[in-house]
Amino acid sequence: MQKVLLVDDESNVLNALRRELDEYFEIEAFDRPAEALEQSKKIKFDLVIADYLMPDMNGIEFLKQFRQLQPDASLILLSGEADINALIRSINETHVYRYIAKPWNKAELLSSIRQALLYRSAIMEKHGRMNACPDTPAATRIPLAETPFHVVLVIGDDYLLRLIARGLADENGNESLYGAIQQEIGHAAPTKPFRCEVESLHTAKACFAHIEKHPCDLVISTQTLPDMDGIQFLSQMRQALPDAARILISNDPDKSLLRQAINDAEVQGLLQLQWVNYELGADARRQAWSLHQIKIAAIQTLACRELLFGSTFSIVKA
Repeated sequence: MQKVLLVDDESNVLNALRRELDEYFEIEAFDRPAEALEQSKKIKFDLVIADYLMPDMNGIEFLKQFRQLQPDASLILLSGEADINALIRSINETHVYRYIAKPWNKAELLSSIRQALLYRSAIMEKHGRMNACPDTPAATRIPLAETPFHVVLVIGDDYLLRLIARGLADENGNESLYGAIQQEIGHAAPTKPFRCEVESLHTAKACFAHIEKHPCDLVISTQTLPDMDGIQFLSQMRQALPDAARILISNDPDKSLLRQAINDAEVQGLLQLQWVNYELGADARRQAWSLHQIKIAAIQTLACRELLFGSTFSIVKA
């Protein structure tokens, strides 16, 4: 039976979760995050559900420490907290698989858990295939040190598209930032030099046509595109290219959009950037800060993706 770890400082919440999940999973529950982390050093869990708002250690910090101990486990954040900035941090810093609001719906809860566990199984299966290094005529194995990361930007506004593309292509500081992020998420040292190739596209349709011949490691999209909603686009990207990471840029995300971004599109990063062309052109400091935030999110997401999907080889279709 699959093992699920529950962490919440409220005993009534833990009891309610246990009642609903005991029939399906092997449950361990803790009302103190530190004790849960100690147990995680002894027992391997398939999934953890953690509350965001806890007095001793908030859910984001707990999940960051838990991921260092068990990087393959799926993470779900449970919260009644309405602080959008804090919830955005939970996506960007811990890469939670799902966000479930309190009070939860049992069907939604079970569905989210099952999907998270299926995702974990797919990752473990992929690890097994990569470790076995099978010889297949349809693929060529290339050391990752020889290949750059491929990033696709999909932004309808031409000015922003060119600006962000230049920012991501600028290699200044990338090596040190990439190394620091890799160490933070569990790698002792970078497994490859950080190099990034950026493809700039204006529409979702152009992106789908592009990835048919050129698979990418990361796609970054704004919430509004000329031909499709950003979350709808990234949801379809998840189906078309499940191994590619996804980042959404939104001017003003609310709680509903946040849940859609995590639960439907399964984004690994979400950025709240409030800008328009004339403001970026006139305010150099704001422009530099915004581009820095995008670069951090992209490098962090790619480093985490490398941790999940392996770092020895890249599989390239022949």
